[in-house]
Amino acid sequence: MVSNFINTKYHPKLIETMVRVTKNGTLISNIVAPLLTLYVVWEYMSHFVILIWFGINVLFYILRYIIGEKILKILYTQNDLVYVYLKQIYFLSFSSALLFGLLIWYGVLISMPSLSIFILAIVIFALTAGSIATLGSVFVAYFVYVVTNFVMLITALLYNGGEEFILFGITMSVLLVILVTAGYKHHILIRNALSLDETFKIIYDNSSDGLMISKNGRFISCNRAILDMFHLDSEKEFLETNVSAYSPKYQPNGERSFIRMARMAKTAQEEGSVSFEWLHKKSDGEEFWCDVVLTKIYLDGEELLYGSWRDITDRKEIQLSETLHKQEIEAWNANLESLVQAEVEKNMLKDRQMLHQSRLAQMGEMISMIAHQWRQPLSAISAASALLNLKSQLNKLDKETAGNISKDISNYAQYLSATIDDFRDFFQRDKNKEATNYTYLVKSVLSIIENSLHSHHIEIKEELLSFNSFMAYKNELKQVIINIMKNSQDVLLERKIENPYILLKSYQSEDAYVLEISDNGGGINEELFEKIFDPYYSTKRQKDGTGLGLYMSKIIVEEHCGGKLSCCNMPDGLCCKMEIPIA
Repeated sequence: MVSNFINTKYHPKLIETMVRVTKNGTLISNIVAPLLTLYVVWEYMSHFVILIWFGINVLFYILRYIIGEKILKILYTQNDLVYVYLKQIYFLSFSSALLFGLLIWYGVLISMPSLSIFILAIVIFALTAGSIATLGSVFVAYFVYVVTNFVMLITALLYNGGEEFILFGITMSVLLVILVTAGYKHHILIRNALSLDETFKIIYDNSSDGLMISKNGRFISCNRAILDMFHLDSEKEFLETNVSAYSPKYQPNGERSFIRMARMAKTAQEEGSVSFEWLHKKSDGEEFWCDVVLTKIYLDGEELLYGSWRDITDRKEIQLSETLHKQEIEAWNANLESLVQAEVEKNMLKDRQMLHQSRLAQMGEMISMIAHQWRQPLSAISAASALLNLKSQLNKLDKETAGNISKDISNYAQYLSATIDDFRDFFQRDKNKEATNYTYLVKSVLSIIENSLHSHHIEIKEELLSFNSFMAYKNELKQVIINIMKNSQDVLLERKIENPYILLKSYQSEDAYVLEISDNGGGINEELFEKIFDPYYSTKRQKDGTGLGLYMSKIIVEEHCGGKLSCCNMPDGLCCKMEIPIA
Protein backbone atom coordinates (compact mmCIF):
# COMPACT_ATOMS: atom_id res chain seq x y z
CA MET A 1 0.00 0.00 0.00
CA VAL A 2 2.83 2.39 0.92
CA SER A 3 4.62 1.55 -2.35
CA ASN A 4 1.46 2.25 -4.35
CA PHE A 5 1.02 5.55 -2.52
CA ILE A 6 4.62 6.67 -3.17
CA ASN A 7 4.36 5.62 -6.85
CA THR A 8 1.13 7.54 -7.49
CA LYS A 9 1.18 9.09 -10.98
CA TYR A 10 0.38 12.78 -11.44
CA HIS A 11 -0.44 14.93 -14.42
CA PRO A 12 2.70 16.79 -15.61
CA LYS A 13 0.94 20.12 -15.00
CA LEU A 14 0.47 19.25 -11.31
CA ILE A 15 4.16 18.39 -10.96
CA GLU A 16 5.16 21.57 -12.80
CA THR A 17 2.95 23.65 -10.50
CA MET A 18 4.54 22.16 -7.39
CA VAL A 19 8.11 22.62 -8.66
CA ARG A 20 7.59 26.25 -9.67
CA VAL A 21 5.76 27.24 -6.48
CA THR A 22 8.21 25.48 -4.15
CA LYS A 23 11.11 27.61 -5.39
CA ASN A 24 9.93 30.33 -3.00
CA GLY A 25 8.55 27.84 -0.50
CA THR A 26 11.89 26.11 0.00
CA LEU A 27 13.58 29.47 0.47
CA ILE A 28 11.28 30.09 3.42
CA SER A 29 11.32 26.56 4.86
CA ASN A 30 15.07 25.91 4.43
CA ILE A 31 16.61 29.40 4.77
CA VAL A 32 14.30 32.01 6.35
CA ALA A 33 12.65 29.76 8.94
CA PRO A 34 15.97 28.15 10.00
CA LEU A 35 17.49 31.65 10.49
CA LEU A 36 14.56 32.59 12.72
CA THR A 37 15.02 29.32 14.58
CA LEU A 38 18.72 30.06 15.12
CA TYR A 39 17.77 33.35 16.76
CA VAL A 40 15.29 31.56 19.08
CA VAL A 41 17.54 28.68 20.21
CA TRP A 42 21.02 30.31 19.99
CA GLU A 43 21.35 30.85 23.74
CA TYR A 44 20.24 27.35 24.71
CA MET A 45 21.80 24.92 22.25
CA SER A 46 25.30 23.97 21.15
CA HIS A 47 26.37 26.44 18.48
CA PHE A 48 28.15 23.67 16.62
CA VAL A 49 24.99 21.52 16.50
CA ILE A 50 22.68 24.27 15.33
CA LEU A 51 25.14 25.53 12.72
CA ILE A 52 25.44 21.99 11.34
CA TRP A 53 21.62 21.84 11.40
CA PHE A 54 21.40 25.13 9.51
CA GLY A 55 24.01 23.98 6.96
CA ILE A 56 22.01 20.83 6.22
CA ASN A 57 18.95 23.01 5.61
CA VAL A 58 20.94 25.12 3.13
CA LEU A 59 22.13 21.94 1.42
CA PHE A 60 18.50 20.70 1.17
CA TYR A 61 17.52 24.04 -0.37
CA ILE A 62 20.24 23.73 -3.04
CA LEU A 63 19.35 20.09 -3.79
CA ARG A 64 15.63 20.85 -4.09
CA TYR A 65 16.39 23.73 -6.45
CA ILE A 66 18.66 21.59 -8.67
CA ILE A 67 16.23 18.65 -8.76
CA GLY A 68 13.35 21.02 -9.52
CA GLU A 69 15.21 22.44 -12.52
CA LYS A 70 15.96 18.93 -13.81
CA ILE A 71 12.29 17.98 -13.51
CA LEU A 72 11.22 21.04 -15.50
CA LYS A 73 13.64 20.18 -18.32
CA ILE A 74 12.44 16.58 -18.81
CA LEU A 75 8.87 16.81 -17.51
CA TYR A 76 7.17 16.30 -20.87
CA THR A 77 9.75 14.01 -22.48
CA GLN A 78 11.06 11.43 -19.97
CA ASN A 79 8.19 10.34 -17.75
CA ASP A 80 10.00 7.52 -15.89
CA LEU A 81 13.01 9.70 -14.99
CA VAL A 82 10.66 12.44 -13.74
CA TYR A 83 9.33 10.08 -11.07
CA VAL A 84 12.85 9.16 -9.99
CA TYR A 85 13.51 12.87 -9.31
CA LEU A 86 10.06 13.27 -7.76
CA LYS A 87 10.87 10.56 -5.20
CA GLN A 88 14.01 12.53 -4.36
CA ILE A 89 11.74 15.56 -3.70
CA TYR A 90 9.64 13.35 -1.39
CA PHE A 91 12.79 12.33 0.49
CA LEU A 92 13.99 15.94 0.84
CA SER A 93 10.52 17.01 2.07
CA PHE A 94 10.61 14.22 4.64
CA SER A 95 14.18 15.09 5.66
CA SER A 96 13.40 18.82 5.97
CA ALA A 97 10.48 18.05 8.26
CA LEU A 98 12.64 15.58 10.19
CA LEU A 99 15.31 18.24 10.76
CA PHE A 100 12.83 20.54 12.53
CA GLY A 101 11.45 17.58 14.48
CA LEU A 102 14.89 16.57 15.67
CA LEU A 103 15.63 20.16 16.68
CA ILE A 104 12.51 20.49 18.86
CA TRP A 105 13.25 17.09 20.38
CA TYR A 106 16.78 18.27 21.14
CA GLY A 107 15.34 21.38 22.78
CA VAL A 108 13.02 19.25 24.92
CA LEU A 109 15.81 16.89 25.95
CA ILE A 110 18.10 19.74 27.07
CA SER A 111 15.18 21.36 28.94
CA MET A 112 15.07 24.51 26.82
CA PRO A 113 12.71 27.18 28.25
CA SER A 114 9.03 26.57 27.57
CA LEU A 115 8.64 29.85 25.67
CA SER A 116 11.38 28.90 23.20
CA ILE A 117 9.86 25.44 22.72
CA PHE A 118 6.47 27.06 22.17
CA ILE A 119 7.92 29.51 19.59
CA LEU A 120 9.71 26.66 17.83
CA ALA A 121 6.45 24.69 17.75
CA ILE A 122 4.64 27.69 16.24
CA VAL A 123 7.33 27.96 13.52
CA ILE A 124 6.92 24.26 12.67
CA PHE A 125 3.12 24.61 12.60
CA ALA A 126 3.31 27.69 10.36
CA LEU A 127 5.65 25.94 7.90
CA THR A 128 3.38 22.89 7.82
CA ALA A 129 0.19 24.89 7.31
CA GLY A 130 1.79 26.95 4.56
CA SER A 131 2.96 23.85 2.68
CA ILE A 132 -0.58 23.31 1.36
CA ALA A 133 0.06 26.15 -1.08
CA THR A 134 3.50 24.93 -2.19
CA LEU A 135 3.21 21.13 -2.10
CA GLY A 136 -0.57 20.70 -2.37
CA SER A 137 -0.68 19.96 -6.10
CA VAL A 138 1.34 16.73 -5.50
CA PHE A 139 -0.39 15.17 -2.53
CA VAL A 140 2.34 12.62 -1.67
CA ALA A 141 4.95 15.37 -1.16
CA TYR A 142 2.49 17.35 0.98
CA PHE A 143 1.45 14.30 3.02
CA VAL A 144 5.03 13.23 3.75
CA TYR A 145 6.02 16.75 4.86
CA VAL A 146 2.93 17.40 7.02
CA VAL A 147 2.78 14.02 8.75
CA THR A 148 6.52 13.97 9.53
CA ASN A 149 6.43 17.50 10.97
CA PHE A 150 3.36 16.88 13.10
CA VAL A 151 4.41 13.44 14.39
CA MET A 152 7.78 14.80 15.54
CA LEU A 153 6.16 17.94 17.00
CA ILE A 154 3.31 16.15 18.81
CA THR A 155 5.55 13.46 20.34
CA ALA A 156 8.05 16.10 21.52
CA LEU A 157 5.28 18.20 23.15
CA LEU A 158 3.75 15.19 24.88
CA TYR A 159 7.19 14.04 26.07
CA ASN A 160 7.98 17.51 27.42
CA GLY A 161 4.87 17.30 29.58
CA GLY A 162 3.08 20.10 31.32
CA GLU A 163 -0.62 20.79 31.04
CA GLU A 164 -0.29 23.50 28.40
CA PHE A 165 2.05 21.43 26.17
CA ILE A 166 -0.11 18.31 26.44
CA LEU A 167 -3.14 20.39 25.45
CA PHE A 168 -1.13 21.92 22.61
CA GLY A 169 -0.07 18.41 21.45
CA ILE A 170 -3.66 17.16 21.43
CA THR A 171 -4.70 20.24 19.46
CA MET A 172 -1.93 19.55 16.96
CA SER A 173 -3.24 15.97 16.56
CA VAL A 174 -6.66 17.30 15.58
CA LEU A 175 -5.07 19.85 13.27
CA LEU A 176 -3.04 17.08 11.62
CA VAL A 177 -6.25 15.36 10.50
CA ILE A 178 -7.72 18.68 9.37
CA LEU A 179 -4.62 19.68 7.41
CA VAL A 180 -4.26 16.28 5.69
CA THR A 181 -7.95 16.35 4.71
CA ALA A 182 -7.72 19.96 3.53
CA GLY A 183 -4.56 19.17 1.57
CA TYR A 184 -6.24 16.27 -0.20
CA LYS A 185 -9.27 18.39 -1.08
CA HIS A 186 -6.93 21.14 -2.29
CA HIS A 187 -5.12 18.61 -4.50
CA ILE A 188 -8.44 17.33 -5.94
CA LEU A 189 -9.55 20.91 -6.59
CA ILE A 190 -6.35 21.72 -8.52
CA ARG A 191 -6.55 18.41 -10.44
CA ASN A 192 -10.19 18.99 -11.41
CA ALA A 193 -9.49 22.57 -12.44
CA LEU A 194 -6.65 21.33 -14.65
CA SER A 195 -8.91 18.65 -16.15
CA LEU A 196 -11.60 21.24 -16.84
CA ASP A 197 -9.04 23.53 -18.47
CA GLU A 198 -7.77 20.75 -20.72
CA THR A 199 -11.32 19.70 -21.61
CA PHE A 200 -12.16 23.27 -22.61
CA LYS A 201 -8.98 23.45 -24.70
CA ILE A 202 -9.81 20.19 -26.50
CA ILE A 203 -13.35 21.40 -27.23
CA TYR A 204 -12.04 24.80 -28.28
CA ASP A 205 -9.35 23.44 -30.61
CA ASN A 206 -11.47 20.69 -32.21
CA SER A 207 -14.83 22.43 -32.54
CA SER A 208 -16.29 22.43 -36.05
CA ASP A 209 -17.50 25.97 -35.40
CA GLY A 210 -15.01 28.82 -35.59
CA LEU A 211 -14.14 30.04 -32.08
CA MET A 212 -12.31 33.25 -31.08
CA ILE A 213 -11.49 35.16 -27.92
CA SER A 214 -11.14 38.94 -28.05
CA LYS A 215 -9.81 41.52 -25.60
CA ASN A 216 -10.30 45.27 -25.90
CA GLY A 217 -11.57 44.95 -29.45
CA ARG A 218 -8.73 42.71 -30.73
CA PHE A 219 -8.70 38.96 -31.27
CA ILE A 220 -6.16 37.21 -29.03
CA SER A 221 -6.92 33.58 -29.83
CA CYS A 222 -8.71 31.43 -32.43
CA ASN A 223 -9.13 27.75 -33.26
CA ARG A 224 -8.32 25.79 -36.43
CA ALA A 225 -11.87 26.07 -37.79
CA ILE A 226 -11.47 29.87 -38.00
CA LEU A 227 -8.32 29.50 -40.09
CA ASP A 228 -10.09 27.09 -42.44
CA MET A 229 -13.06 29.45 -42.65
CA PHE A 230 -10.91 32.43 -43.72
CA HIS A 231 -8.44 30.35 -45.79
CA LEU A 232 -5.45 31.19 -43.57
CA ASP A 233 -2.39 29.10 -42.71
CA SER A 234 -1.59 30.12 -39.14
CA GLU A 235 -3.11 31.68 -36.04
CA LYS A 236 -0.36 34.31 -36.08
CA GLU A 237 -1.41 35.46 -39.55
CA PHE A 238 -5.01 35.85 -38.40
CA LEU A 239 -4.23 37.69 -35.16
CA GLU A 240 -1.74 40.09 -36.75
CA THR A 241 -4.16 41.16 -39.50
CA ASN A 242 -6.47 44.10 -38.83
CA VAL A 243 -10.00 42.95 -37.96
CA SER A 244 -11.49 45.15 -40.69
CA ALA A 245 -9.70 43.07 -43.34
CA TYR A 246 -12.09 40.18 -42.69
CA SER A 247 -15.28 42.13 -43.49
CA PRO A 248 -16.47 44.25 -46.41
CA LYS A 249 -16.61 47.99 -45.74
CA TYR A 250 -20.41 47.91 -45.43
CA GLN A 251 -22.79 45.23 -44.25
CA PRO A 252 -25.81 44.44 -46.50
CA ASN A 253 -28.05 46.69 -44.34
CA GLY A 254 -25.86 49.68 -45.29
CA GLU A 255 -24.17 50.03 -41.88
CA ARG A 256 -20.39 50.33 -41.76
CA SER A 257 -18.91 47.00 -40.63
CA PHE A 258 -16.62 48.32 -37.87
CA ILE A 259 -19.42 50.46 -36.38
CA ARG A 260 -21.87 47.55 -36.30
CA MET A 261 -19.29 45.16 -34.83
CA ALA A 262 -18.44 47.66 -32.09
CA ARG A 263 -22.16 47.98 -31.33
CA MET A 264 -22.58 44.20 -31.14
CA ALA A 265 -19.54 43.89 -28.84
CA LYS A 266 -20.93 46.58 -26.54
CA THR A 267 -24.30 44.80 -26.42
CA ALA A 268 -22.59 41.53 -25.46
CA GLN A 269 -20.67 43.27 -22.66
CA GLU A 270 -23.83 44.95 -21.32
CA GLU A 271 -26.29 42.07 -21.71
CA GLY A 272 -23.95 39.08 -21.38
CA SER A 273 -24.40 37.74 -24.93
CA VAL A 274 -25.68 38.66 -28.39
CA SER A 275 -26.24 36.72 -31.63
CA PHE A 276 -26.40 38.11 -35.16
CA GLU A 277 -25.64 37.36 -38.80
CA TRP A 278 -22.51 38.82 -40.39
CA LEU A 279 -21.10 39.09 -43.90
CA HIS A 280 -17.37 38.22 -43.80
CA LYS A 281 -14.56 38.23 -46.34
CA LYS A 282 -11.94 35.50 -46.79
CA SER A 283 -8.26 36.15 -47.37
CA ASP A 284 -8.82 35.76 -51.14
CA GLY A 285 -11.66 38.32 -51.11
CA GLU A 286 -14.56 35.85 -51.36
CA GLU A 287 -17.52 36.90 -49.21
CA PHE A 288 -19.48 34.48 -47.01
CA TRP A 289 -22.15 34.63 -44.33
CA CYS A 290 -21.71 33.66 -40.69
CA ASP A 291 -24.00 33.22 -37.71
CA VAL A 292 -22.10 34.90 -34.82
CA VAL A 293 -22.65 34.55 -31.06
CA LEU A 294 -20.66 36.78 -28.69
CA THR A 295 -20.60 35.95 -24.97
CA LYS A 296 -18.94 37.86 -22.14
CA ILE A 297 -16.63 35.66 -20.04
CA TYR A 298 -14.10 36.16 -17.26
CA LEU A 299 -10.71 34.46 -17.50
CA ASP A 300 -7.87 35.01 -15.02
CA GLY A 301 -9.71 38.05 -13.67
CA GLU A 302 -10.03 39.68 -17.11
CA GLU A 303 -13.25 40.47 -18.96
CA LEU A 304 -13.13 38.90 -22.44
CA LEU A 305 -15.52 38.20 -25.31
CA TYR A 306 -15.91 34.59 -26.42
CA GLY A 307 -17.18 34.32 -30.01
CA SER A 308 -18.64 31.45 -32.03
CA TRP A 309 -18.70 31.65 -35.85
CA ARG A 310 -20.76 29.27 -38.01
CA ASP A 311 -20.70 29.43 -41.80
CA ILE A 312 -24.31 29.83 -43.04
CA THR A 313 -23.54 30.72 -46.65
CA ASP A 314 -25.51 27.74 -47.95
CA ARG A 315 -28.49 28.69 -45.81
CA LYS A 316 -28.36 32.29 -47.01
CA GLU A 317 -28.10 31.16 -50.61
CA ILE A 318 -31.14 28.98 -50.10
CA GLN A 319 -33.02 31.90 -48.56
CA LEU A 320 -32.02 34.11 -51.49
CA SER A 321 -33.05 31.42 -53.94
CA GLU A 322 -36.40 31.04 -52.20
CA THR A 323 -36.96 34.78 -52.40
CA LEU A 324 -36.04 34.95 -56.11
CA HIS A 325 -38.27 32.01 -56.99
CA LYS A 326 -41.20 32.83 -54.73
CA GLN A 327 -43.48 33.81 -57.60
CA GLU A 328 -42.48 30.74 -59.57
CA ILE A 329 -43.23 28.54 -56.55
CA GLU A 330 -46.64 30.15 -56.12
CA ALA A 331 -47.41 29.43 -59.76
CA TRP A 332 -46.47 25.80 -59.27
CA ASN A 333 -48.77 25.43 -56.27
CA ALA A 334 -51.74 25.05 -58.60
CA ASN A 335 -50.47 21.74 -59.94
CA LEU A 336 -48.10 20.87 -57.09
CA GLU A 337 -49.75 17.55 -56.30
CA SER A 338 -49.34 16.24 -59.85
CA LEU A 339 -45.72 17.45 -59.97
CA VAL A 340 -44.94 15.78 -56.65
CA GLN A 341 -46.58 12.55 -57.74
CA ALA A 342 -44.61 12.60 -60.99
CA GLU A 343 -41.36 13.20 -59.13
CA VAL A 344 -42.16 10.46 -56.62
CA GLU A 345 -42.83 7.99 -59.42
CA LYS A 346 -39.66 9.12 -61.17
CA ASN A 347 -37.63 8.60 -57.99
CA MET A 348 -39.23 5.22 -57.36
CA LEU A 349 -38.42 4.18 -60.94
CA LYS A 350 -34.86 5.42 -60.50
CA ASP A 351 -34.55 3.49 -57.24
CA ARG A 352 -35.92 0.34 -58.84
CA GLN A 353 -33.49 0.73 -61.72
CA MET A 354 -30.60 1.27 -59.33
CA LEU A 355 -31.68 -1.70 -57.22
CA HIS A 356 -31.80 -3.80 -60.39
CA GLN A 357 -28.34 -2.55 -61.40
CA SER A 358 -27.03 -3.28 -57.94
CA ARG A 359 -28.42 -6.82 -57.97
CA LEU A 360 -27.01 -7.39 -61.47
CA ALA A 361 -23.63 -6.19 -60.25
CA GLN A 362 -23.85 -8.66 -57.38
CA MET A 363 -24.78 -11.52 -59.72
CA GLY A 364 -21.26 -11.48 -61.16
CA GLU A 365 -19.84 -11.85 -57.66
CA MET A 366 -22.42 -14.55 -56.85
CA ILE A 367 -21.43 -16.54 -59.92
CA SER A 368 -17.82 -16.56 -58.76
CA MET A 369 -19.01 -17.65 -55.31
CA ILE A 370 -21.05 -20.48 -56.87
CA ALA A 371 -17.97 -21.58 -58.79
CA HIS A 372 -15.91 -21.43 -55.61
CA GLN A 373 -18.43 -23.45 -53.58
CA TRP A 374 -18.97 -25.99 -56.40
CA ARG A 375 -15.27 -26.54 -57.12
CA GLN A 376 -14.63 -28.88 -54.16
CA PRO A 377 -17.77 -31.09 -54.47
CA LEU A 378 -17.38 -31.31 -58.28
CA SER A 379 -13.79 -32.41 -57.81
CA ALA A 380 -14.95 -34.99 -55.26
CA ILE A 381 -17.65 -36.29 -57.64
CA SER A 382 -15.08 -36.55 -60.44
CA ALA A 383 -12.69 -38.44 -58.14
CA ALA A 384 -15.45 -40.80 -56.96
CA SER A 385 -16.49 -41.47 -60.57
CA ALA A 386 -12.90 -42.18 -61.58
CA LEU A 387 -12.50 -44.56 -58.62
CA LEU A 388 -15.73 -46.32 -59.55
CA ASN A 389 -14.55 -46.73 -63.17
CA LEU A 390 -11.09 -47.95 -62.10
CA LYS A 391 -12.43 -50.58 -59.73
CA SER A 392 -14.89 -51.71 -62.41
CA GLN A 393 -12.12 -52.19 -64.99
CA LEU A 394 -9.99 -54.11 -62.46
CA ASN A 395 -13.00 -56.26 -61.52
CA LYS A 396 -12.59 -55.14 -57.91
CA LEU A 397 -15.91 -53.34 -57.62
CA ASP A 398 -17.75 -55.03 -54.80
CA LYS A 399 -21.22 -54.18 -53.63
CA GLU A 400 -20.14 -52.34 -50.49
CA THR A 401 -17.64 -50.11 -52.31
CA ALA A 402 -20.15 -49.29 -55.03
CA GLY A 403 -22.71 -48.36 -52.36
CA ASN A 404 -20.30 -46.09 -50.47
CA ILE A 405 -19.16 -44.31 -53.63
CA SER A 406 -22.71 -43.80 -54.88
CA LYS A 407 -23.69 -42.48 -51.43
CA ASP A 408 -20.82 -39.94 -51.53
CA ILE A 409 -21.84 -38.82 -55.01
CA SER A 410 -25.43 -38.42 -53.81
CA ASN A 411 -24.31 -36.28 -50.83
CA TYR A 412 -22.23 -34.04 -53.10
CA ALA A 413 -25.16 -33.66 -55.49
CA GLN A 414 -27.46 -32.68 -52.60
CA TYR A 415 -24.92 -30.07 -51.47
CA LEU A 416 -24.83 -28.62 -55.00
CA SER A 417 -28.63 -28.54 -55.08
CA ALA A 418 -28.78 -26.79 -51.69
CA THR A 419 -26.30 -24.20 -52.95
CA ILE A 420 -28.51 -23.48 -55.96
CA ASP A 421 -31.51 -23.09 -53.62
CA ASP A 422 -29.59 -20.57 -51.50
CA PHE A 423 -28.72 -18.41 -54.51
CA ARG A 424 -32.20 -18.75 -56.00
CA ASP A 425 -33.81 -17.63 -52.72
CA PHE A 426 -31.42 -14.69 -52.51
CA PHE A 427 -32.37 -13.35 -55.95
CA GLN A 428 -36.09 -14.00 -55.54
CA ARG A 429 -37.93 -10.65 -55.34
CA ASP A 430 -39.63 -9.88 -52.01
CA LYS A 431 -43.32 -9.20 -52.48
CA ASN A 432 -44.34 -8.63 -48.87
CA LYS A 433 -42.63 -7.97 -45.57
CA GLU A 434 -42.08 -11.12 -43.53
CA ALA A 435 -41.07 -11.85 -39.96
CA THR A 436 -37.31 -12.36 -39.70
CA ASN A 437 -34.37 -11.72 -37.36
CA TYR A 438 -30.69 -10.88 -37.64
CA THR A 439 -29.52 -14.38 -36.71
CA TYR A 440 -31.42 -15.91 -39.65
CA LEU A 441 -30.27 -13.18 -42.05
CA VAL A 442 -26.60 -13.50 -41.06
CA LYS A 443 -26.59 -17.30 -41.20
CA SER A 444 -28.31 -17.22 -44.60
CA VAL A 445 -25.75 -14.76 -45.99
CA LEU A 446 -22.81 -16.71 -44.54
CA SER A 447 -24.04 -19.88 -46.24
CA ILE A 448 -23.41 -18.02 -49.51
CA ILE A 449 -20.20 -16.06 -48.95
CA GLU A 450 -18.44 -17.70 -46.00
CA ASN A 451 -16.35 -20.03 -48.17
CA SER A 452 -15.23 -17.11 -50.33
CA LEU A 453 -14.13 -15.16 -47.22
CA HIS A 454 -12.32 -18.15 -45.74
CA SER A 455 -10.52 -18.72 -49.04
CA HIS A 456 -9.00 -15.26 -48.56
CA HIS A 457 -8.13 -16.10 -44.93
CA ILE A 458 -10.66 -13.62 -43.55
CA GLU A 459 -11.98 -14.64 -40.13
CA ILE A 460 -15.72 -14.31 -39.42
CA LYS A 461 -16.52 -13.32 -35.83
CA GLU A 462 -20.10 -13.57 -34.61
CA GLU A 463 -21.70 -11.95 -31.54
CA LEU A 464 -25.37 -12.47 -32.39
CA LEU A 465 -27.37 -11.55 -29.28
CA SER A 466 -30.64 -10.40 -30.90
CA PHE A 467 -33.10 -13.20 -31.70
CA ASN A 468 -36.32 -11.16 -31.71
CA SER A 469 -38.25 -11.03 -34.98
CA PHE A 470 -39.23 -7.94 -36.93
CA MET A 471 -41.10 -7.32 -40.20
CA ALA A 472 -38.90 -6.60 -43.23
CA TYR A 473 -38.03 -7.58 -46.80
CA LYS A 474 -35.70 -10.47 -46.03
CA ASN A 475 -33.89 -10.78 -49.34
CA GLU A 476 -33.33 -7.03 -49.58
CA LEU A 477 -31.73 -7.01 -46.10
CA LYS A 478 -29.57 -9.97 -47.16
CA GLN A 479 -28.42 -7.87 -50.10
CA VAL A 480 -27.50 -5.05 -47.68
CA ILE A 481 -25.48 -7.40 -45.48
CA ILE A 482 -23.65 -8.86 -48.49
CA ASN A 483 -22.93 -5.37 -49.87
CA ILE A 484 -21.33 -4.29 -46.60
CA MET A 485 -19.37 -7.52 -46.10
CA LYS A 486 -18.07 -7.44 -49.68
CA ASN A 487 -16.90 -3.86 -49.14
CA SER A 488 -15.05 -5.02 -46.02
CA GLN A 489 -13.50 -7.92 -47.94
CA ASP A 490 -12.30 -5.61 -50.72
CA VAL A 491 -10.68 -3.21 -48.21
CA LEU A 492 -9.01 -6.01 -46.23
CA LEU A 493 -7.55 -7.55 -49.40
CA GLU A 494 -6.56 -4.24 -51.00
CA ARG A 495 -4.71 -3.04 -47.88
CA LYS A 496 -3.21 -6.50 -47.18
CA ILE A 497 -4.31 -6.41 -43.53
CA GLU A 498 -2.64 -8.94 -41.25
CA ASN A 499 -5.09 -11.26 -39.44
CA PRO A 500 -8.12 -9.75 -41.21
CA TYR A 501 -11.57 -10.25 -39.72
CA ILE A 502 -15.19 -9.18 -40.11
CA LEU A 503 -17.28 -8.91 -36.91
CA LEU A 504 -21.07 -9.37 -37.04
CA LYS A 505 -22.70 -8.17 -33.82
CA SER A 506 -26.44 -7.94 -33.11
CA TYR A 507 -28.22 -6.61 -30.05
CA GLN A 508 -31.35 -4.76 -28.98
CA SER A 509 -31.24 -1.09 -27.93
CA GLU A 510 -34.06 0.84 -26.29
CA ASP A 511 -35.92 1.47 -29.55
CA ALA A 512 -34.32 -0.65 -32.28
CA TYR A 513 -32.88 -3.99 -33.31
CA VAL A 514 -29.25 -3.32 -34.21
CA LEU A 515 -26.78 -5.16 -36.44
CA GLU A 516 -23.19 -3.90 -36.55
CA ILE A 517 -20.79 -5.10 -39.28
CA SER A 518 -17.22 -3.99 -38.60
CA ASP A 519 -13.72 -4.90 -39.79
CA ASN A 520 -10.08 -4.14 -39.02
CA GLY A 521 -9.36 -2.56 -42.40
CA GLY A 522 -8.30 0.84 -41.01
CA GLY A 523 -11.53 2.77 -41.71
CA ILE A 524 -11.99 5.60 -44.22
CA ASN A 525 -11.16 9.29 -44.37
CA GLU A 526 -13.59 11.28 -42.21
CA GLU A 527 -14.23 13.64 -45.14
CA LEU A 528 -15.79 10.79 -47.16
CA PHE A 529 -18.62 10.07 -44.70
CA GLU A 530 -20.79 12.71 -46.35
CA LYS A 531 -20.33 11.06 -49.78
CA ILE A 532 -20.30 7.30 -49.26
CA PHE A 533 -24.09 7.05 -49.48
CA ASP A 534 -24.31 9.15 -52.65
CA PRO A 535 -25.40 7.28 -55.83
CA TYR A 536 -22.58 6.28 -58.17
CA TYR A 537 -19.93 7.44 -55.68
CA SER A 538 -17.32 4.71 -55.22
CA THR A 539 -13.83 4.43 -53.79
CA LYS A 540 -13.23 1.45 -56.11
CA ARG A 541 -13.28 3.14 -59.53
CA GLN A 542 -10.18 1.30 -60.64
CA LYS A 543 -11.84 -1.98 -59.64
CA ASP A 544 -15.08 -1.36 -61.53
CA GLY A 545 -17.00 -0.21 -58.45
CA THR A 546 -20.56 0.80 -59.38
CA GLY A 547 -21.11 3.22 -56.51
CA LEU A 548 -24.57 1.71 -55.95
CA GLY A 549 -23.88 -0.69 -53.08
CA LEU A 550 -24.12 1.62 -50.06
CA TYR A 551 -26.60 3.96 -51.78
CA MET A 552 -29.06 1.12 -52.41
CA SER A 553 -28.34 -0.33 -48.97
CA LYS A 554 -29.42 2.96 -47.41
CA ILE A 555 -32.56 3.09 -49.62
CA ILE A 556 -33.48 -0.48 -48.61
CA VAL A 557 -32.94 0.02 -44.87
CA GLU A 558 -34.34 3.53 -44.47
CA GLU A 559 -37.08 3.81 -47.12
CA HIS A 560 -38.16 0.19 -47.64
CA CYS A 561 -37.81 -1.00 -44.02
CA GLY A 562 -38.19 2.31 -42.11
CA GLY A 563 -34.86 1.87 -40.33
CA LYS A 564 -31.50 3.65 -40.28
CA LEU A 565 -28.11 2.84 -41.83
CA SER A 566 -24.97 4.68 -40.69
CA CYS A 567 -21.19 4.29 -40.74
CA CYS A 568 -18.45 5.38 -38.36
CA ASN A 569 -14.76 4.76 -37.82
CA MET A 570 -13.73 2.41 -35.00
CA PRO A 571 -10.19 2.03 -33.55
CA ASP A 572 -9.39 -0.80 -36.01
CA GLY A 573 -11.61 -0.06 -38.98
CA LEU A 574 -15.07 0.85 -40.25
CA CYS A 575 -18.36 -0.06 -38.57
CA CYS A 576 -21.68 -0.04 -40.46
CA LYS A 577 -24.74 -0.02 -38.20
CA MET A 578 -28.21 -1.17 -39.33
CA GLU A 579 -31.10 -0.24 -37.03
CA ILE A 580 -34.66 -1.56 -37.52
CA PRO A 581 -37.14 0.15 -35.16
CA ILE A 582 -39.02 -1.93 -32.61
CA ALA A 583 -42.67 -1.98 -33.66
